[in-house]
Order: sequence, then C-alpha cells, then structure tokens
Amino acid sequence: MINVIKINLNHASGKLARLEIRRERLRWTYLVLIILLLLLNSAWLMFENKEFNSIIDGKIMQMATIQREIDALKQEGMDLSRTDIIELSKLEGNRVLWSEKLKALGLLIPHDMALTHLNFREHLLTIEGISRIYHDEREFDIIEEFIERLKGDKIFASDFREIKFSKYSRMTLMSQDVVSFEIKGYLIDKDPKKKKRGRRK
Repeated sequence: MINVIKINLNHASGKLARLEIRRERLRWTYLVLIILLLLLNSAWLMFENKEFNSIIDGKIMQMATIQREIDALKQEGMDLSRTDIIELSKLEGNRVLWSEKLKALGLLIPHDMALTHLNFREHLLTIEGISRIYHDEREFDIIEEFIERLKGDKIFASDFREIKFSKYSRMTLMSQDVVSFEIKGYLIDKDPKKKKRGRRK
C-alpha cells in the first residue's frame, strides 16, 4: 500500500496574494484620503480668499462713498478742513451695515430653524425664533450652537461686543417638539462722547 502525502503549494502563494491585495487597497485608501485633504484645503483657501476679497471690496466701496460725499460737499461750496474729513470718515466708520448683517444672518440659520421676530432698540438687537428638537438633542445645545455660529461669522459678529442667550421654552406643535428662544446682541458703542455724557449723568 502506497501512502500519498499531498502538499498544497498554492496555499502560501494565495496568502501572499491576499496580503498584496490588502496592501494595494490600503495604498489606494491613503491616496484617496490625501486627495480629499488637498481638495478640502483648496476649498478652504478659496473660501478665505473670497472672505478677504469681500472685506477689501467693502473698504473700497466705503472709501468711494466718502470721496463722493466730499466731492458733493465741495460742489456745494463748503470748504472742508482736514478735521472735517476725519470726522466724516469716523461717521462712516461708525455706521452699521444692516443689509450685510441680515444677509449673513439668513445664511447662518439652520434648515430646521426659523426666526420669528427681530427687534433693534438702543444698541440692542433681539432675535427670537423656534427650532425643531430631535430625540437625541437638548434645547440649550441647539441655542448654544446657533449662538456660536453667530459669533463665528465675521460679517455678523463685527460691531457686536456680546451675543448671548436670553431665554427659551420648550413646546409641542403638531406632535413635534420645538424650542422657542430669544438671543440678544449688544452693539459696540463707537461714540466716546455718548459714553462721557452717560458717566456724567
């Protein structure tokens, strides 16, 4: 009787082939991740460039507006001194461009949130709104995240010395939990004369 011993020579080569396939997949994964990181970095740089260009364009428009006002005053026969020009520039700098801020605010609102009331009085902006509450969320977290969005936006947050939570209440509308909230933004008082008058009082 002859005993036959079978040796599978393909077993080792098959294991090596699988190992090589895994390595190849890992290399492709790293390559895709690097490409994605480069794309994200490029997108971020483009966004930053756009923001800087927007600021520069705003300053150019502001300077053009001041120049037009100076030219208009000259045509009226008014002799402007250096002090007059500086005061006019300060006046222009103290102006709050609400159209830009409201446009920025509209872009910052999440899709499941709606603003119900805006009120501005005596350097205080009051924002009221409602937002949907999902089962894994807390009311305050939703409001806090929105406040951080407002603070993080350069266009909206500029001119505000503080943006903070005021109050909230939870309710149910059409079997859906929602939170009603109020946020207050305090403008920077850019007029030092008003501050001095306030201290004297």
